[in-house]
Amino acid sequence: MKAMLYLDQMIEPVAVLDDVKVVEFDSDNHPAGERVRIYYQTANLNASEMMVELHRDRKMTVKLEDGRSAPALITHASLDAEGRFVGVLRVLEQLA
Repeated sequence: MKAMLYLDQMIEPVAVLDDVKVVEFDSDNHPAGERVRIYYQTANLNASEMMVELHRDRKMTVKLEDGRSAPALITHASLDAEGRFVGVLRVLEQLA
């Protein structure tokens, strides 16, 4: 599944994520509203002039290909051995 990241007040996405996996934790170790993580990988993280990895502390909106969306933060961002961007988004509310 694909996804896009948007910053507030921006019409165009700041990042296009080629492959995402939505994971929900059933553990009480995580607060009820923050049990969803989105693992992503993409060939090119930045879809605009803005460098997304420099805005880790800003709340963004993630919109999944299936129509669901929610506010999220970048928890982890890195490169894998093949040069793809990989990382984790922490979803701050329920995906709706």
